[in-house]
Amino acid sequence: MREEPVCHQIVPPLFCSGRGVFYCFLNVKELEKLRDFFIQGQELWNHLKTLPQDQHPTVVFNAHITGLAISRALGKEDIPVIALDRDGRAVGLQSKYVHTAALCPNPFTEEAAFIELLMEMGRRLPKKGVLFPCNDEWVLLVSKYRSTLEDYYLFPFAEWDNVESLLNKRKLYKKAASLNIPIPATWYPEEFEGNYPEDLPFPCIVKPVEQRSFYEAFQTKAFVADSEDELKRILHSVTEHEVVIQDIISNSLSDFYSLCTYTDIHGEIKGQFIGRKLEQYPLNFGTGCLVESAEGDRFVPHGAEILKAQGYYGIAETEFVYDKRDDTYKLLDVNTRVWKWIGLPIFSGVNLPLLAYKEAIGFKEEPQYPALSYSKWVYFDDYLKVKQERPGTYHGHLSDEELAAVLSGETSPQIIEAVNSSEDPAPSVQQVKNKFNQGYVCPC
Repeated sequence: MREEPVCHQIVPPLFCSGRGVFYCFLNVKELEKLRDFFIQGQELWNHLKTLPQDQHPTVVFNAHITGLAISRALGKEDIPVIALDRDGRAVGLQSKYVHTAALCPNPFTEEAAFIELLMEMGRRLPKKGVLFPCNDEWVLLVSKYRSTLEDYYLFPFAEWDNVESLLNKRKLYKKAASLNIPIPATWYPEEFEGNYPEDLPFPCIVKPVEQRSFYEAFQTKAFVADSEDELKRILHSVTEHEVVIQDIISNSLSDFYSLCTYTDIHGEIKGQFIGRKLEQYPLNFGTGCLVESAEGDRFVPHGAEILKAQGYYGIAETEFVYDKRDDTYKLLDVNTRVWKWIGLPIFSGVNLPLLAYKEAIGFKEEPQYPALSYSKWVYFDDYLKVKQERPGTYHGHLSDEELAAVLSGETSPQIIEAVNSSEDPAPSVQQVKNKFNQGYVCPC
């Protein structure tokens, strides 16, 4: 039977916010069908008419942990938020700070349909929308169509060539070396002349030059080689992907620091926060699930320098590792987008999404720095998995007071949970419901 596009309300908002939330399900296989959908989907377009006519709305996608943090950060400032996701179970779709929540075509399998949806939405917005893609794939997609989308949207981040120059590890490390920014000892397999360098250490780490396709192929961010034979095996298995080999500086999470910034179009940092992971999940090469604020400014100039040198502006997370052997902080990676624990700098008083939004619509903002002397962020769902897989460990544990705050959803003076909030409870209810659906995977 031929699959027809449909439009219907799926589930009502779990809690009525009074701001109006409309759910529209797009089931589109071809661009031609999308046109049929628009005829049937007038309710969505009519709902967009209720947007404030004197404001630039923001469009956040996807709407999981990261998107929820962005929606709350902007919605609390009375900025109208449109949240999109391809999965109706996304917790961010339920937030009371979302004006319009809609399901969209899967951008990975229905690229043209997704872009056409953005274009049709853009034609109906009262003012240009500000785009907040929440992972690399969505950034890549809207960047690909930037020249078309700019008729209706503002981009709070640099052009793709500038973004790619930071995401591409070879370009990043080559530029850092030219600027005398410390990096881990790095080797490029294609430069080997039959034999491995004598100074190649074991264990060492094998990392992709371009992470997205590598992760899709192997479901991991990197491989560790403990011996020359294992390195040969790894390199043979990744022949279709360009990789770099690096010295492993430290295995302690406490040595890894993130410089979280908003950089304006002139290369000046307007918002700055330093964070450090206490726990991550998965345990190896995972994403932070318990993160704390940290001090340290020795690597800040290097972070600002690499962003400016590559012509990047926007929100970024620049990662460094402390090398005790020579007392230096070495550049590891740059994420040119919002990330999973961006709620921590926001909670601490550095509202990076708000800075990006304000400057995108033409305001010049004063620099922001943390208002709290110390703060923590936890994604309790993954934190529990860490403790279940590694029982009996204390490092990174929450205190009883912090645990009570996390479970109650109340904001304590120093900790915030990624989803649970007593003043915006519907995302937590959705998160619990997702536990009963084994097919649900949070892409965050």
